[in-house]
Amino acid sequence: MTAQNDIDRREHPREDTNLRARVFYGQGMAHWADCTIVDLSKGGARLQISAIYPLPPRFVVLQLNGGMVYDVRTRWRRGDMTGVAFDAQSHIETNTEERLTAARHAWHALKAA
Repeated sequence: MTAQNDIDRREHPREDTNLRARVFYGQGMAHWADCTIVDLSKGGARLQISAIYPLPPRFVVLQLNGGMVYDVRTRWRRGDMTGVAFDAQSHIETNTEERLTAARHAWHALKAA
């Protein structure tokens, strides 16, 4: 391994986390899967999500503790780990986009539990 491979090329520093989350994808966000946000930065995250879920190139991640919702792009995927870049982020309670209705319903149901 060369020294070049050891350099962290991320634009923003990452923070190790262990945050419960849920991904939503597909038409009407009808498909979902629980995951863990393993690390987080201003520009993206690393998710631990079972490789059995066929994630598309773009999808939504809802952070269950705090209600942040991220529009993401898949940057890489290896086994149960997926690196994503953020295209947009907002709070699920203040975001009124119709496409996020399924995520909003899940957020309210999980918050009430």
